[in-house]
Amino acid sequence: MDGFGVALIRVFSFSDFKEIAEPLGAESLAAYLNQNGVMARVFDRELAGFNETVAAVNSYGPALIGFSVMAEDNVRDALRLYFALRETLPGAKFAAGGLFVTTSFIRAKALFPSDVSLITGEGEIALLKLCEKISGGGYKAPDKEYLAPDEWPRPDRAGLQKYLNAGAPINIRASRGCPGACKFCATPYFPGGLNKWAGRSIKSVADEMEELGKKYYPRSFNFVDDDFGLLSRVAELTRELNKRGLRCAFSLQLRAAAIYNEPGLAKKIIELKEGGLCRVFIGLESLNKDALKFFNKPMDPVRALSAVRLIKGLGVETHIGYILWHPLATAESVRAEAKLLRDSGFFNTKTAISKLHHFPGCGLDEKNAELPAELNGYYLSAAEKIAPLYDAWLIGAMGIPRWHGLNFLEQGGEAAKKITRIENELLKLDEISYAELIRPGSAGAGIIACAASGAKEKLHEICRTA
Repeated sequence: MDGFGVALIRVFSFSDFKEIAEPLGAESLAAYLNQNGVMARVFDRELAGFNETVAAVNSYGPALIGFSVMAEDNVRDALRLYFALRETLPGAKFAAGGLFVTTSFIRAKALFPSDVSLITGEGEIALLKLCEKISGGGYKAPDKEYLAPDEWPRPDRAGLQKYLNAGAPINIRASRGCPGACKFCATPYFPGGLNKWAGRSIKSVADEMEELGKKYYPRSFNFVDDDFGLLSRVAELTRELNKRGLRCAFSLQLRAAAIYNEPGLAKKIIELKEGGLCRVFIGLESLNKDALKFFNKPMDPVRALSAVRLIKGLGVETHIGYILWHPLATAESVRAEAKLLRDSGFFNTKTAISKLHHFPGCGLDEKNAELPAELNGYYLSAAEKIAPLYDAWLIGAMGIPRWHGLNFLEQGGEAAKKITRIENELLKLDEISYAELIRPGSAGAGIIACAASGAKEKLHEICRTA
């Protein structure tokens, strides 16, 4: 079908707290369509202005325009593009997919015009079926709902270098889903088989890392999976990389229970660190047994805290997810848990204002996620005062993973110095946030504003990649 093109647009996010990352999902969709004879291109609104994007899509002249919508704040840009492109390309069809459409289908249906086809779940096969329908049968989609992980296409990452220049790592996915069933997370409630963990073969993952490592530097990878898997799977990856002579730094996400149930944890973490594991994210979420039960998260908080302290003590940057503010919390529990986290080395400015949110598609009822009125007043007051500190803190928190990767690859030097400087600045912000949380009003608005402004300036200078 010559001339049948698809434009996939990663729309602009208006969030102040977005991370620097290329549109890996849209790129994977484009790769699958191209493999099946459909011309497909990705247009990234995070790299191009509105008018520039409209002009580029018009020049391409696609038959189908798809919007990648990850959150509701993306819808505004998607609709603006829709109305502009509908005028200039009157024959084109439109579609929208992504996390927001999957988890909030009814809301998405209300926001998008009726002539926009909505695609839920993984979009490769669904999008090819839509191309088949629009083209009158010019393409043939397989008779199944989703691709198996080892069938995932390897995307053509045309914009990757621009993201690397901005300080981003090379994102990569090795699995989907999660074996947990936490009520605050949407993943366990995804449709079809998407709520089950499924992994790529480690050989396939290493093949992709090797290919990307030959084209791009630094060879610092970030696995975007909700759960990479067991430590044995991480060890398999390091062995495969070592066998190929590949020196790669990588970060990933693991489940707390999988960590503290691992025999010989210290020895294994040391080996994984030597193999390239530089950073790990672990969803602790709470050290309160009643809260863990409310979250439907079966976990031993004492063993979990001990395990993450051990990993951090062995020199692997360890970041935990924690929900300090939730319906079962009290002012006393917030202060007590904040102190425990601080004494353990895990309290930070983000944790200070980490509140349970009703995420679309999750297992929580929206009303059940609300804070009691008295606690909500405490939270709103603390969040308002700490917000400027968080704005500054986020600069360093988003920049430091890059330097941990470079420190592994280069074995010290400038990267090690930058890590120390960033950590020192973050610690100053964390201490002010902690004091404000424990003793409201301990730092005046002027002191907080001055500290935030100074930290922003220093962190921007330290994290500068050039």
